[in-house]
Amino acid sequence: MRRGSRTTAQKGHPFGRQPSGGLADVLWDWSKSGTRTAVRNRLLRRLPGVGTASAYRFGLVERPHYAYGVRRATESAARLGHRGVTVVEFGVAGGNGLLALAGHARYYAAATGVAVRVVGFDSGAGLPAPKDPRDLPYLFAPGYYTMDHDRLRARLGAAELVIGDLDRTLPDYLDSHAEVLKGHPVGFVALDLDYCSSTATALGLFRGPEHGHLLPRVTCYLDDLPGTIERIGEAAAVADFNAAHPDRAIGRVLGLRSFTPFDPPWADQIYVHHRLDHPDYGRLEAGATGDQLPLDPPRRRRGR
Repeated sequence: MRRGSRTTAQKGHPFGRQPSGGLADVLWDWSKSGTRTAVRNRLLRRLPGVGTASAYRFGLVERPHYAYGVRRATESAARLGHRGVTVVEFGVAGGNGLLALAGHARYYAAATGVAVRVVGFDSGAGLPAPKDPRDLPYLFAPGYYTMDHDRLRARLGAAELVIGDLDRTLPDYLDSHAEVLKGHPVGFVALDLDYCSSTATALGLFRGPEHGHLLPRVTCYLDDLPGTIERIGEAAAVADFNAAHPDRAIGRVLGLRSFTPFDPPWADQIYVHHRLDHPDYGRLEAGATGDQLPLDPPRRRRGR
């Protein structure tokens, strides 16, 4: 969830209780794994010898879930022989996430040699009116999360910002950038649109018959899952997509916490779009896993 004005329900405080900043609120925040994770990461980042490479390796950077998505996109692109890849944020709001995404793109472009294009889509005018009861109208209202266009554009650098209604801008962008996307297929998508209806529109990225604008597997981060259920919000949009496209499933990465440093809560919000009908889907990504499991040597018995 983005920073800014939030209801007490979104912050997790008991209904009707506004935070006062006292000891009880400090303990309340520290009782949550997300708070402890953020503070721990900041402390570890300050330790002597923890440079940029270590910070990225252990997920100690800002918005590590975005860094994970960019890493997965660049590694997959490199293994499949692509020289470039595109990463996308749907729902830019103030722009902090897009700036973080651009920073991670620069790091992994240098680390892997894969050129990374960064694109953000937003209405620029804040949230629209809900279109569906599953849009969480009890949490969000029209006009939330507006953008200061001039301030954001001044800091974006090479990252692209596409402003307008997504149901128009997304198909227009895919059409006008078809050749660019063939050389830089989409490999990571951050979905931060809050509404079920808006998320469903963003998933139009995966609906068409064309494959050239996508890697065969696209990592996705779903920002607004916490506090919802499967039949509302982003999860409902994903369920609807899967029901209509059985050969293009979007699913949560199972067991990701177990092989991600420090067991981060954001691992539960990482999904992958598996495009089973993509012509490169079955192409081996050399180096993605080990290729042999040799028998361990017998253990020596200890003498009595």
